[in-house]
Amino acid sequence: MEQEMMTGQQRLEAHVEKTLHENNVIQKDLINGMMKSEKVSCSYEDKTITFAFPVQQWQANRVGKLHGGIICAAFDMTIAALARFYAGENFAPTISLDVKYVRPVEVGDTMLVTAKAVSAGKRITQLTCEATSKNTSKIVATGASVYMNVDTIKERE
Repeated sequence: MEQEMMTGQQRLEAHVEKTLHENNVIQKDLINGMMKSEKVSCSYEDKTITFAFPVQQWQANRVGKLHGGIICAAFDMTIAALARFYAGENFAPTISLDVKYVRPVEVGDTMLVTAKAVSAGKRITQLTCEATSKNTSKIVATGASVYMNVDTIKERE
């Protein structure tokens, strides 16, 4: 189906599938691929994407819980997927990412990360995110982020 003929939801679904293919196949040996993210849901109407991240042994900190940096990486991956959707052909680098850790996550659990676009402007996209434990349904971290939409054609001129 051509991009112009697709609904917003269909375009978002296609974007999520492309992103997960890039993460898990093309970047399989990089942090994005090692995270093994999977689609849970996405909603064009709600401006949300939810990815699942299995909590693996290599991601543990010294006390055997999910390392905070990995939570931050999962936030950045999920939020970036949504920010890039709104940026279109533009490059969308992270300007800021603020994470608040609420409770630990066990190895063997799955962390569900939902990103929501609060404001998607021409130059700046503001997003929030929330991570929950699949096993307990409790919030493990929250966050907020800002991405810039960079017109790569104009930047080269």
